[in-house]
Amino acid sequence: MMARVMICDDDRVAAEHLVRALRAAGHEAEACRHTMDVLRAAARGDFDLIAVGLDMAGFGRAGAVEALSEIAPGTSLIGIHDRPAEIMRSHAHSRLAAVIPRPVRVRDFMYAVACALKEPAMADPA
Repeated sequence: MMARVMICDDDRVAAEHLVRALRAAGHEAEACRHTMDVLRAAARGDFDLIAVGLDMAGFGRAGAVEALSEIAPGTSLIGIHDRPAEIMRSHAHSRLAAVIPRPVRVRDFMYAVACALKEPAMADPA
C-alpha cells in the first residue's frame, strides 16, 4: 500500500535517510525541519502518516501530538525521541502508533510505518 508520509525532524541527515527508504519502498515521502510546515501540511490533509521528532526545539512533546491529533485526527502518527520509554508513559502520547528511539534504525522505522498504516489512528481514550 503506497502512502504519503511526512517526516518532521531537525536532524536533516536522519530525515533524508528515512525519506529515501520510504521512496524505495514505493511511498511518497518528504521531510521538513519546521513545526509550522508539518502543521500546515497536516491541516491540508496532505499525508497519511506523519513522523515527528518529539524532542525538536520549540515543539513540546505533548503539544505536538495534541496539535496534530486535532488538526488531522485520521492521520497516523509516529514519534521519534531519544528516550521512548519516557514518552510512552505519558497519557498525551497514547495516540501515537509508535515511538522510535534515536538513532533511528531504518528497519525499525519501516516496520512501524507498516504497522501504523494497517491500523487506523487510535482514538483519544479520554
